[in-house]
Amino acid sequence: MKRKPAIGINTKLVSDGDDLYLKLDRNYIRAVERAGGVPVVMPPFRTGSDARAYLERLDGVVFTGGPDLNPKRWGEPKHPKAELLHPDRETSDFAALKASLALDLPVLAICCGCQQLNVALGGSLHQHVYDLPGVKAHSDGTSHEVAVDASKTRDILGSPRPSVNSYHHQACNKIGRGLAVTALSPDGLVEGVESLRHRWVVGVQWHPERMADDRRQRRLFHALVDAARRA
Repeated sequence: MKRKPAIGINTKLVSDGDDLYLKLDRNYIRAVERAGGVPVVMPPFRTGSDARAYLERLDGVVFTGGPDLNPKRWGEPKHPKAELLHPDRETSDFAALKASLALDLPVLAICCGCQQLNVALGGSLHQHVYDLPGVKAHSDGTSHEVAVDASKTRDILGSPRPSVNSYHHQACNKIGRGLAVTALSPDGLVEGVESLRHRWVVGVQWHPERMADDRRQRRLFHALVDAARRA
């Protein structure tokens, strides 16, 4: 029997006094397991070399949701509504992302992970989408359709207009190098991106791990694990 692909999953960092804890929604774990992968909870990395040495032992990576990125990364001041990632997590996530891309590992980047992917490749974010004209509800699990262009994402989901959930107040603005926009919300926000330079790198702004009853959304994790088998 062939070994199941090992899929790394990054975590939140939560402070409790002088202590720092890792926190991960179990839905990510279950989604990877149901897709036939072995979930591997990744530790925080201090350097790019640490991240690369660890990721060389993995077959694919999920970058999860979370708080907001420090806008210094694209040269803007912090918006009053932004709640920033723990700086150690941000350092770790960007090190892991850059190592994943350098190793050409299959990557599924979800919500904050999608935004990190964009910024890591030189893009920027809308720091508070409700400042934009015509933008409607995108938080608290609001459901809406997205329009998906011809892409890996559309092939995986099997629909040009799937229904998704929303738990975000930021979104991709300037698109990073080598990324293509694959999905848009009805009010024009970027909801999906893919790398044109890598074998399998897919970013979605919604949370497919929270839609376990939707077979279309489960396919994203199955496609990641299938790509990891071929790594």
